[in-house]
Amino acid sequence: MKNNMFYLLFIPLIVLILLVLLILETNLNDEEEIKIVEEDLHKSNILYYDNTIYLDYDDLNNFNIAANEVINYSISINNIVDKLMQKDKSIKLYSEKDNKILETLLTKEDANKIFGDYLNIKDDVTVKVLFKDAEDNQEVEDIDFKINREEILRTRVVKTAQEQLENTGEKYWEWYGFNHRVEWCCVFVSWVAEQHGLIEEGKIPKFIWVKKGVDFYKERNQWKYPYEYTPKGGDIIFYDWNNNEVIDHVGIVEKVENGYVYAIEGNVGYTHVKRKKYKLSSSYIYGYGIPAY
Repeated sequence: MKNNMFYLLFIPLIVLILLVLLILETNLNDEEEIKIVEEDLHKSNILYYDNTIYLDYDDLNNFNIAANEVINYSISINNIVDKLMQKDKSIKLYSEKDNKILETLLTKEDANKIFGDYLNIKDDVTVKVLFKDAEDNQEVEDIDFKINREEILRTRVVKTAQEQLENTGEKYWEWYGFNHRVEWCCVFVSWVAEQHGLIEEGKIPKFIWVKKGVDFYKERNQWKYPYEYTPKGGDIIFYDWNNNEVIDHVGIVEKVENGYVYAIEGNVGYTHVKRKKYKLSSSYIYGYGIPAY
């Protein structure tokens, strides 16, 4: 009976000791793995936190060989962006204080091929590349234009139009090729577009007849009527003063604010470039051309 009692007490004790040893060994292995990862991170200036990988652009070349297996790019960061965009990867570039952040998403498989020597990645991750003091960095500007082309071009077109306010029409119709006054609202829009290479790219036509501008956008499925669309800065706005399907005038949308659309137009009062304001529901607005910036 005593022997039976001994075994009944001893066996659970042995089991308990084994469990404790197993837990201690597991914790030691985890601590060792964490230590190794921390050392590698320190060496490579990578941070991995909350399913996001952070690295400095200056350290990006550490991963050229591994990343080449995933997206087949050369050393240029511009080529990295090109390849990611071609693969329809989510990618954006935005400002943070004086720096720029390039952000993209990678699958677990792609991320492990690139960063697997440094990190044990178990899920899809966000990767953020930091460009320090990016304000005068031409390479960053080129990347920004690739990723945010539409927004940047819209902003540039509006800015150029704003800079023309209160000008008279001579320089615009002379640019078009006339040595005398013409109705120049279309010419003004064309001139602004030319300053950004948009005529050559086929984004905005060079036109002197308003209907030609409307037809250009309708033929390309880049046309919206006022009831189906809220315009954005850089859109081309067309007017029908008499609601008779005869298009009378054109301008460049500057902004939309508090239920009004603001436009910058040439040949206002037959004399100047002016800023005009209309209710979004105005019957004067025939529709909008939406350039494929």
